[in-house]
Amino acid sequence: MRSRPSRSVAVTAALLAAAWAFVLLPPQQHAWSGGYAMPRWLFVLDRLPPYDAVRGWLVSVGQPDFYLVFGAAASVSFALAWFATGPAFAALGWAGRVLGWLVLAGAAVTLLSYLNHADGAPLRVLWGAEALVIMAIGLWALVVAFLAPRGAGIPVWERVLLGATLPVLVGATALFTYWPHGTLIGFGLEAAALAAWGARPDSPAVGNGVGPVD
Repeated sequence: MRSRPSRSVAVTAALLAAAWAFVLLPPQQHAWSGGYAMPRWLFVLDRLPPYDAVRGWLVSVGQPDFYLVFGAAASVSFALAWFATGPAFAALGWAGRVLGWLVLAGAAVTLLSYLNHADGAPLRVLWGAEALVIMAIGLWALVVAFLAPRGAGIPVWERVLLGATLPVLVGATALFTYWPHGTLIGFGLEAAALAAWGARPDSPAVGNGVGPVD
């Protein structure tokens, strides 16, 4: 069972997953909706000089498809979330490990989705398929909350948070007005909580039923 990364590294990775998705959100929303169809606060952020500089550089290297670039880059957040939650999900038994594989699949599917968004792309059927993975993560997390080993030091709050994963994902998507970027902000924060305080295979508490200690 996974005991790496350490708790502090896992929390950092989860917060980076949320932060990276947030950084990508303004230009991605602009590429999808246009400047005047996006929330005002995102429009203001998107006008910051660093975003214009990145877009200018992309054009200069022959990559003007901002939707593809800022969309595919969200796969990094999925990968970071998977890395961060490895020990926490391992402590949840086989169902938790399946949840980890679903999160990792989100990285691959998101990348392929945006790479194939254009008309005539060889795998265009995958465009938008990350939504299905997100739904699968939320639904399976509820299963994990019930199937995780009893008397193994997994606290009640952790089961409740896992069971609430789908509402967290939906709520973050609604709050930040775009998926998967907005969704990943919420999921990254949930992953940070699990990484910081959830049970781990290397915790002395796992197996004695008293809850995780660090």
